Amino acid sequence: MLIHLKIQNLILVDLADISFGFGLNILTGETGAGKSAILSAIRFISGDRADTQLIGKNGDLAIIEASISSYSLPEEIPQPSPGEPLSIRRELHKSGKSRCFIEDSLVSLSTLRQVVGTSIELVDQSSSAELCCIEEQRNMLDCFGDSLENAKAFACSFSEEKKLLKRLNDLKIAQETRNRDLIWAKEDLAIIEEINWQIDEEERLIQDHRILTHSQELFEKIESVIHLLDENFIKKAASTIEMCSHLDKSLHTPAAALKNAALETEEVRLTLLSYLNRLEINPTHLHAIEERMAKIEQIKRRFGKTFEEISKKKDELLSRINTLDHLDQEFSLLETHLSQKKEENLLLSKTLTRKRKDSAEIFAKTILKELKTLNLPHAQFLISVTEESMSTHGSDAIRFLFSANPGHPPIPLENCASGGELSRLLLAIKSVLAEKEKSTCLIFDEIDSNVGGQTASILGEKLRSLATQKQVICVTHFIQVARCAMHHFAVSKTEVSGRTSTSITSLKDADREKEYQRMLGT
Repeated sequence: MLIHLKIQNLILVDLADISFGFGLNILTGETGAGKSAILSAIRFISGDRADTQLIGKNGDLAIIEASISSYSLPEEIPQPSPGEPLSIRRELHKSGKSRCFIEDSLVSLSTLRQVVGTSIELVDQSSSAELCCIEEQRNMLDCFGDSLENAKAFACSFSEEKKLLKRLNDLKIAQETRNRDLIWAKEDLAIIEEINWQIDEEERLIQDHRILTHSQELFEKIESVIHLLDENFIKKAASTIEMCSHLDKSLHTPAAALKNAALETEEVRLTLLSYLNRLEINPTHLHAIEERMAKIEQIKRRFGKTFEEISKKKDELLSRINTLDHLDQEFSLLETHLSQKKEENLLLSKTLTRKRKDSAEIFAKTILKELKTLNLPHAQFLISVTEESMSTHGSDAIRFLFSANPGHPPIPLENCASGGELSRLLLAIKSVLAEKEKSTCLIFDEIDSNVGGQTASILGEKLRSLATQKQVICVTHFIQVARCAMHHFAVSKTEVSGRTSTSITSLKDADREKEYQRMLGT
C-alpha cells in the first residue's frame, strides 16, 4: 500500500505532499492540471527509467519520496522498525544522473524495482494492450489457478533438460573426433612431462647462464682483487697505528678500526679464494643450460608464458584425456539422465496442463460474471488451452477469446475488442485476481476512457468494491466514478507572478461537492 507521496520539482509540481488511504483514492482535475505528474512520480519511484524532461523549472534536481506498508527487502538493506512503513527516495539531476535510496541506503535501480514492483501495479492504456499478449494471458491463468509455482518449477526443469541435451550433442561431436583429439592431447602432455619444468627453475638457469657466460671475466677480475688483498696494506697499516697508539691514546680508536678492517679484509680474501675455486669455466655446461632454456621457451610459446600457465595446461590436458578415455561411459550416463529428465518434465507438463484446464473454465466463467456487472450483458469470454510443442512455458497454447456483441463468436482479443471494452475486461480480471496477485496497490490511469456515463457509474462501483480488498488509486474525469471515492484529491493549476504550478488538495465533503460541480461544468 502506498501511504505517502512527496513530489519536489517534477513537471509543474514545485512541492506536493499526498497522504493516500486504504480503499478507493480518486484524483480529478482539468486536463493539463498535472495529474500526469503524480502518475509519473509513482512510476519513477517504482523504478521506471529516468527522463530529465520531467524535471521542473525550480532547480536542476527532482526528488520523489514515498512510504509503502508492504514490501519484501533484500537482507543487505536495513529493515524499518516493526510496524513502520518503508521509506523510499529517488533523485534525478539535469545531468541525467539518478540515485535511489531505500531507508536512506543507496540501492540500484533493479533493487528498487524488485522492492516496489511487487507492491505497486500501475494499470493504464498500455496495460490493455499488454492484455492481448499471450504471455500475459498465460500468467493471469496461472495466477488464478495457483499454478505459478508449477510453471516456475517446470521452466527450471525444462532448462536443465536443454542443458543436458546440449551436453549430449557436444559429446556426440566429441566422439567423432575423439581418437584424433586423444592423440593430440597425449602428445601435448608428453611434451610438457618430458621437459618437466620445475618451479623457479627458469630463474636459476638465467642466473647460472649469466655466470657461465662471464666466467672468464669473473675469474680474471677476482684473481686481481685477491692479489691486491695479498699485499696486506691494511694489515701493515693497522700494525703501525697500533704501535703509535701506545704513544698517543687518542689513536686507539683508529687503530681498533684498522685492525677490524684487516680482519674483515682477510675474510673477504678467503671468501674470494673459495669462490674462485668453485668458479666453473665450462662451455659444455653452458651449452647444456642454453639447451634447457630453449626447451622451456618452446613450451612457453606453445602452452603459456608462465610456469603457472603451463601447470594449468597440464591439468587441463590430464582432465581432457580422462574425459576422452571415458567418453562412452559419460555419454551413456548422460543419455540415461536426459531420458529421466524428459520423463520428469513430461509429468510436470501434464500436471501443469491439467491445472490450467481445470482452472480455465472457472476463470472464464468468473470473468464473464464480472463483465456482465460492467454493462457488457452480451459479452462472451472463453479461455482456450490447446496443445503445442513443449517449451519453457509448458505444452499449452493459452489464448483469451472475447466478444462484446451478440451474434458474434468470441475471437482472440487482439482482433476484436475496442479500448473501452478492453479496459472493462482488464478491470474484471483485476477484480477476479485481487486476492491472488501480490500487489497491494492498484493504480488506474483513466480506465474509464471510451465509456459512457452509465458504464462509468458501474465502473465506479466496481472500483469501490475492488478497493475493499486492496488500495486503489484512480485518475478519472467522470463524476460517477469520483462519487465512489473514499479519499478524493483535486489537482489544479495556479499562477503566481506569471509562473504556473500544480497543487494537490485532499477534499472534504463540502469541497467534494464543489469539485463535482466543476466536473459537471456548472
